[in-house]
Amino acid sequence: MAMATKLVSSFAVFPILFLVIFEVPKTEAQDTECLVEYGGDVGFAFCAPLIYPPFCYTRCRGDKGSKGGRCVTGEGNKYKCLCDFCTDNYKPPFDQILSGI
Repeated sequence: MAMATKLVSSFAVFPILFLVIFEVPKTEAQDTECLVEYGGDVGFAFCAPLIYPPFCYTRCRGDKGSKGGRCVTGEGNKYKCLCDFCTDNYKPPFDQILSGI
């Protein structure tokens, strides 16, 4: 009888483990899949921090159909605009200041 319950328990555990392993959600897209360069050295005016929203953000949304855009500084003060197709996490500078109050 003990052997029969052990066998039934084994048959019950394996399908459950099989389902758990294959139903694990897949990982989200990597940053390399989310961020696409808008186009070369766009210049400081395209990424100026005091303009809200920056041209990089609005152009990526309008021209490329992305959710947002962010600027990064490269070698020799060259600015690159990266269009973000996964998240829209842009916060204006004054929101960051007010959230600290």
